Amino acid sequence: MPIMVCETAQRLDATIREAVAKSITEAVHDVIGSDLNLISVVLHELGQDQIWLAGQPSQDVLILCYIRAGRPVALKTELALRVSSAWHNAVGTPEDAIEVAVIEAPAAQTVRGGQRLPEPPFAVSKTVA
Repeated sequence: MPIMVCETAQRLDATIREAVAKSITEAVHDVIGSDLNLISVVLHELGQDQIWLAGQPSQDVLILCYIRAGRPVALKTELALRVSSAWHNAVGTPEDAIEVAVIEAPAAQTVRGGQRLPEPPFAVSKTVA
């Protein structure tokens, strides 16, 4: 953890998938300081009728950012903004069609490699005071 789950009805070729995964990974690392080896990016390419907004099929992108609980609100806001920007820059989706939600789980309930993860690092983003 962090785990970034990206839901999209857009079709992404291999080059764009790699670019967006790297861009999101870098944004997460820069903002919250997680070790690169802990950051996962999952890309779900859904059918054209599987994302809906206001009762209509949508090309919006929904990104769920699962992180360990305990970071300051400003840092979580910065994370959401930077992940949105990372997707926009890599894929070209307008930011008004990207929704990012930060979801927290206690470190005590998070296991990777058969080991409970430690409490999260409290890195301070370069853009958050």
